[in-house]
Amino acid sequence: MATVEYRALINGGADRVWDVLKHFGQISQWHPAIAESIIENGQPDGLVGCIRRLTLQDGAVLREKLLSVDEPDLQFSYRFVESPLPVDNYVATVRLIPLTGGDITVVLWSATFDTREPDPQGELTAAIESLIVGGHQSLQVYLNKTASA
Repeated sequence: MATVEYRALINGGADRVWDVLKHFGQISQWHPAIAESIIENGQPDGLVGCIRRLTLQDGAVLREKLLSVDEPDLQFSYRFVESPLPVDNYVATVRLIPLTGGDITVVLWSATFDTREPDPQGELTAAIESLIVGGHQSLQVYLNKTASA
């Protein structure tokens, strides 16, 4: 099983960052790889068990099921239901840790998955890490832009 972990600081208080991330179906507002995101079957956004359907910039479709939401600990997990990536058993967790005395938050991004084919050079793992890092960076841009709006 492969693992990707990314820890970084983000400018913004944990409550503000959580207010963006907890809207599971609205990821297309801030993630550059996602052209459109909707919650399927009219389910409420953020309801454990809901599935978000993501249309990527290249037209590929990704479906993700929300597995858990822990509001007090500012954490949620989800898994791939359908993916163009050659992985199985993909589960990701996002957790926020507020820092005392400032408008800065630690964001912990992690994902575990099985590759369908051997990946001795770690290319698939690097691609998934790149998506996580890109998402983190664009989340920061989004937070900066909405802070001044």
